[in-house]
Amino acid sequence: MQFLTIRAISVFVAIVASAVSCAFSNAQESPLTQTPEVAATPDVTAQPNPSWSSPDKRWEYRSPSQDEAKIVKAGTDQMVLDLAKALDSANESCFGCDEAKLSWAPDSKRFALNYGRGRSHQTALFQLQGDEWKALKSPNDDVNEILNKAIKRGLSKKTHLRLIWETVKVHQWVDSNTAILYGGLEVDEAFGAHFLLTLKFDEAGNWKITKTQRLSLKEAEKL
Repeated sequence: MQFLTIRAISVFVAIVASAVSCAFSNAQESPLTQTPEVAATPDVTAQPNPSWSSPDKRWEYRSPSQDEAKIVKAGTDQMVLDLAKALDSANESCFGCDEAKLSWAPDSKRFALNYGRGRSHQTALFQLQGDEWKALKSPNDDVNEILNKAIKRGLSKKTHLRLIWETVKVHQWVDSNTAILYGGLEVDEAFGAHFLLTLKFDEAGNWKITKTQRLSLKEAEKL
């Protein structure tokens, strides 16, 4: 009887040992699943005052305030163009110049200053002539004339339309002598006109509108 008991215990121990061995073997064969690491979200840092460089890295735009908007030689404080003064000479206001955005021609010899605040935004064009930056004729009046004609077409001359907002800006440069402008005008929340306009420049900086394309408000909102 004692022999049978000892034999039974021996068989039980052998079975348990075999099961443990199999479990350990399976654990070694199965790869461990690792929890992927989550990258830390970078901290948002404050941006410096507006300063945009030309493609050739020779010029920079700086605007500590709207009355101090200027073009300087890159890496220095040497001013080569006082934008507020240049706009004033052209009977334009520099209102909103401290929040302006520059659009440079690929050869860095022309740029558009897109500026404004509130309901009105416009653009100013400049060209490098020799070593000096000169203001070119503004396209704002020509573009606004196109927009107003499009809105008033078919309306009575006595119809009074209230301005909601107006924008003229250089959207992009196709090449050094071709710029695409966006012009938009919304009045009374019932009437609006939105266009893309192609400007072609000659060597002297004279330009002309060579193409217009009307946009829907939905298309304009993507610009």
